[in-house]
Amino acid sequence: MKKPISENEKKIHKTIEKTESKKEGRASKNQNISEINNQKIIADLKIKLKQAEDKLLRELAENENLRKRHEKESQENLKYAIRSFSSELLSVTDNFQRALISIPRENLGDNVMLKNLIIGLEAVEKEIYEIFEKNGVVRFESLEKKFNPEIHQAVSKKNSDKPEGTIIEELAKGFMIGDRLLRPAMVVVSSGKNKEEK
Repeated sequence: MKKPISENEKKIHKTIEKTESKKEGRASKNQNISEINNQKIIADLKIKLKQAEDKLLRELAENENLRKRHEKESQENLKYAIRSFSSELLSVTDNFQRALISIPRENLGDNVMLKNLIIGLEAVEKEIYEIFEKNGVVRFESLEKKFNPEIHQAVSKKNSDKPEGTIIEELAKGFMIGDRLLRPAMVVVSSGKNKEEK
């Protein structure tokens, strides 16, 4: 048989229950505060993560731009690396062309050796220009075209039947390397008809 609970014992039990209830309330309050703090921490971490992701994406984009720029510069350097070498060879080709022009052409059929020499020299000249073209160095025509100071260098002006500003003589061919000017064409430009003739 159970012994009846006395008043004191009842008070003690109630006090214990109240204390435990208060402890549970405090624990619940502490748990709520802890949850709120955790949520704030999580929100802060999410913001920091987003900022880090944005920074990383910007860095990756910048690296990609640098890589593309470097690749483009490397390609251009390769493309224009032969610029000075080609420039120096152009004077050789000019002299070669002058030598060809200076050979007398009359009675060429009578002198087989001279005829073969000219054919051989013309073949060498053609091969030189083909090698230039393979490496991106291209000569351009100027004769009968309008004078353009960006690609032509006027050596003199002469009266002619051609309209003023038209190129009537080409003393040295102009050359481009890729889309850049390697050497301007040396030209004689028409100054129109003589005023006295008009």
